[in-house]
Amino acid sequence: MRLAPSVLVSACLLGAANGLHASTDAIVLYSAGIDGILNDAKDAGFHQALVRMEEHEMSLPPGISRRERFEFQTMVKLLLSELDVRVAVRPNAPPHENPFTLTIRSHGNEGASPQSLISAAHQVAEYARVPAGVPDAQHPGFLRYNDNDPDPLTWIGLEKSNGVEQAVLSVGAPPEESSLDWSACGLPYGTKVIGGMLIDFNELQPLLGMAMMAQPQAGDLLKAWGLMGPDALRIQMAMGRDGELMHLGGRVSNWTKHFGQYVVDGGVRSSDIDRIPMDAVAAQVTRVNIRALLNSLIGIGDSMMPPLGRGPDGKSVKASEMASEQIKMMLGVNPKTELIDYLGDAVAFYRSPSTGGGGLMSMVMLVEASNPDGLATSIGLLAARANSMMMSMTEGYVAMSTWTHPDCGEVISLTFPGLPVPVEVSMAVKENWLVATLTPQAMIAACRQFDARSSLRQARSFRQSIGMDGIGAMQINYSDTPAQMADGYGYMVGLASAISNYSRPKNGHTHSADLVVPTFGDLADDAHPCALLVSVDGDDVVYQGTADPSINVLMTGMMANIDSNLLLPMSAGVVMPAIMEARSAAMRAREISDRRAREAHDGQVQHGHDHHDKHEHIEHSHVDHPHAKEGEEQ
Repeated sequence: MRLAPSVLVSACLLGAANGLHASTDAIVLYSAGIDGILNDAKDAGFHQALVRMEEHEMSLPPGISRRERFEFQTMVKLLLSELDVRVAVRPNAPPHENPFTLTIRSHGNEGASPQSLISAAHQVAEYARVPAGVPDAQHPGFLRYNDNDPDPLTWIGLEKSNGVEQAVLSVGAPPEESSLDWSACGLPYGTKVIGGMLIDFNELQPLLGMAMMAQPQAGDLLKAWGLMGPDALRIQMAMGRDGELMHLGGRVSNWTKHFGQYVVDGGVRSSDIDRIPMDAVAAQVTRVNIRALLNSLIGIGDSMMPPLGRGPDGKSVKASEMASEQIKMMLGVNPKTELIDYLGDAVAFYRSPSTGGGGLMSMVMLVEASNPDGLATSIGLLAARANSMMMSMTEGYVAMSTWTHPDCGEVISLTFPGLPVPVEVSMAVKENWLVATLTPQAMIAACRQFDARSSLRQARSFRQSIGMDGIGAMQINYSDTPAQMADGYGYMVGLASAISNYSRPKNGHTHSADLVVPTFGDLADDAHPCALLVSVDGDDVVYQGTADPSINVLMTGMMANIDSNLLLPMSAGVVMPAIMEARSAAMRAREISDRRAREAHDGQVQHGHDHHDKHEHIEHSHVDHPHAKEGEEQ
């Protein structure tokens, strides 16, 4: 059926969903729509702007046809509505029938009723010239499409659930009602769910089996990642609001059955968090077996490639072993035995004002080292070899610089002599940690934190949102949203003005400011940080987090990173053309120099030839008249 595929695809990709499900549901996505997601008082203006955009014809490029305009507006209304999207697999479906079913349910929203969505769906079918649907006696209120069409049967209509009318589109099978249970996600009692997701790979086995038949080599990879087999992963996530906070909960079932070798007993330690300064605005600390994780990824690569012959001992040579030896010959370091094997069990990232203002340039990465001396030696050797290679390849415009500082010891920085590149990636081994930063200033500040008396554990917002609950977790994630809102508010207000202008009717009159986003003081008042803990619970991994209940607050905090996220691409845009131009200029200068040297050499050779010929001519003259002088004397 050619029924607005863009609408169906967009609905299926909508990011939010739910917890437990009927036994046949393989994928479930749920969104409460703008009425549920933008239900906080600080989001009221945002909600009204989107409703206004639905009610009035949106401005679109003049070249768009009436049909395309209608389909686009229908898609927008659907995406802004409460949606329940489900995909169920039919393992016993005949070959000529669809192997899965798709069901979409929607209660609409303030600007789009369920009846209007159904009318729009029928209109889209008419635009697509699909034969008219026929009433289905077994499902009153529904029209059935594609009775005499190779495309799957499709039902479109209205039904009531708990006395509330909802629009329904079902592809591949008649609509069947199924219930949801959010308790497995661990949300607090009384939380109103506004979005969620379920992916059950056990239910997806038939479809994945078909993929394996097409690509047999992918089978081992799918099993290694827990996507195939009797203990396949089952992922459930949900988010909701209880009036004071936004809550996130989730569970990945059977995770440790596939990835248990990466789990480290004891989880995150107090000493790991103490490496992060008290003023950090964002931080993540993870305690996993880094060596096992990297070696596993290498093993997956080896499994997808055939052996590269046999070694002197008669054993097969793996692709990773060959690559390691080649890298050893080129850079002097075996990446597996002299880098990966020297790593420990913890990794952390953070941004803070003390390391560079709190933006991207303040970013610090910490990796625990099991053999810090060996790691420092390997990095030093690697930097020296890389430096000699880069100097020749880039005409000296890229170099590894080594310097020392009392708080850091020896530091290696990637520099760009002669180029205005706004970054100096630096690395150092401090105590039993590898420290990496984007600037030397951030490196010095990060190293000083090792001797500081305070850390993130003493920060008030961290103690209130995570506190001691983070000790023992596999991962902690923290973002001080209130501290970042001032930097992001300007971007957010610009976006809000764009939404306000776009949603305002062209010939309408308004007597209010249409504030999509409140003033900064109102928005920042009583804002909450974001916190997420990831822990191991038996065979499962559990997610538990909290955040501010306002979408405007969350988006403003994220907007603070816009300038930071643009810096690296901008840096790359400066570095690469500059290096290429420098190399081109050097090559041109070298060509000119070589040409002049050749010309000078050719001139000297020609001059030598000319004088050599003249000298030979004189000598030959004397040889040809050996008695000339004698004749004169006679």
